[in-house]
Amino acid sequence: MVCGANVSSGWPGSPVWRGCLAAGLLASALLGPARSEAEGVVLLTVTDASGARHAFDLTTLDAMPQISFTTTTLWTDGPITFSGPPLRAVLQEAGITTGPVELMALNDYAVTLVVEELGPQHPIIATRKDGATFGVRDNGPLWLVYPFDTNRAFQDETIFAASVWQLIAVAAIHP
Repeated sequence: MVCGANVSSGWPGSPVWRGCLAAGLLASALLGPARSEAEGVVLLTVTDASGARHAFDLTTLDAMPQISFTTTTLWTDGPITFSGPPLRAVLQEAGITTGPVELMALNDYAVTLVVEELGPQHPIIATRKDGATFGVRDNGPLWLVYPFDTNRAFQDETIFAASVWQLIAVAAIHP
């Protein structure tokens, strides 16, 4: 598989794109977070309504406003402090301010959210759990997380389903 020009010509869900992303995530997991930061590994690709792709590596995500909260989840043991930029801020950085978006995980799981229904500070794209970056084996390196314990509204099947781990791409949905 050749990663490079072929990746930019394929939809984020294409086999070539996914294969290259998986290779990058595997390399990131094997090399560790400090090495992947230095190399600028793209962790998230956001495709706007015009089809333009916006790449986010850990350094770019870290440069954005950060939100931190401690919560429990259905998928982990005990409270965890998650931190990262709000999804809405990442979308805004990519020029997406309204409409539906599809979030895609490494395992092909996908969910649709509406930008107008997102809070300004939640959900976040968690880049860290308890202050440390985390890999694919720990549902990372990116996980869309809500502060589940702060509001009963976040303890809902729709919200749980929207909590995409191993998040790799977000795309604006054309009407």
